Formats: sequence, structure tokens, C-alpha cells
Amino acid sequence: MVDVPESVGVKEYFDEYVPKIFAEQVAGTAALGMEGTEVGVQFDVDGTTYSLVVKDGKELEVKEGPVDNPLVKLTMNEDVFRAAVTGKMEGATDMFTDMSQMNKARLDQIKGVSGVLVLDLTTPDGGNAVIKVSFNGADSPESTFKCTVEDWVSISKGEIAGPTAFMSGKLKIEGDMPFAMGLSSLTA
Repeated sequence: MVDVPESVGVKEYFDEYVPKIFAEQVAGTAALGMEGTEVGVQFDVDGTTYSLVVKDGKELEVKEGPVDNPLVKLTMNEDVFRAAVTGKMEGATDMFTDMSQMNKARLDQIKGVSGVLVLDLTTPDGGNAVIKVSFNGADSPESTFKCTVEDWVSISKGEIAGPTAFMSGKLKIEGDMPFAMGLSSLTA
């Protein structure tokens, strides 16, 4: 496991750590059905943009700046970014960034999503971390999910079904409910 220091900067993370993390994620895993695919993931961190382009599920290009038509665009401030990449919020963005979880079926699910998910996560220290996830370049519809980081990680891993988390009060949803309900396919 690649150890990312708490003091990591955005540029340093993408230039030095992302290639190592990617190599670790795809080592020993088959890129099931990913031949012939190209996936763009864009990160906007306090006005700094980096993009990852993954070809065939196994080749990575790290680009400073945006990419055309990113599958997923994550927007957050630098403190949230640093917490996500150093393990303080371990798993919070994995469902969108961990290539070991990607296969053709999952890619097709994400390609079928159009809208914006705002994650408003309560951190273990009582603070808040906000991550905006835009799917396929869409600006709407938009839903906000409010829960703890721990509960979000459990939902995103499929350990807790989203509807179950919602009905039990662990997950609060604001905004477009049909869009929010459609996101449950990403955690199945």
C-alpha cells in the first residue's frame, strides 16, 4: 500500500503518488472487458485541475488540467482532498477512483448516470467534508447525501444498501429524489 504523507500537495500527489497507487490497484487484477475503453476522471481542488485518463483499464496518463468529457469530475477543497488521499477519510472517494473496482459492467453503470451528487460527510472529528461528484458532464439533476464518512464508505462498498441507510436515518437526502434513487445501482 502506497503511503501518502499528510503534507502532500496536489501537484506532488498526482505527479508522484497516483502512478504508484494505480500500478498497485491494477496489479494482479484482470481489467474485465475494459479493452478498447478510455475513462477520464477529473479532480478540481481549489482551482487546480488534474485528470486521469485510463486506457484499457491498465494504462494511466496523468494530465495537469481538464480532459474532454470526463466520466466523473470530483470537486473539493484542498483539506478534504488531503484527508481523502492520506487515509483520514479512507474509502470516501474509492467508488469513483479505485481502478481495482472497475470493470466493463461498472463502467457502463457510471456511463448511464447523468447528474451531480454532493456528498456532505461528517468526519470523525465532527467536521464536514464536501465532495461534489459530477457524472458525464451534467450540471443537473442534483442530490445531496448527508451522512458520516464511515456510513458513506459502507454504502459505497455495498455493505449497507442506500435505501436501508436512508430508512434508518443514517443517510439524509436533499434534492432530486429520482436521481438519488438511481444512484443505488452504483453500489450494488
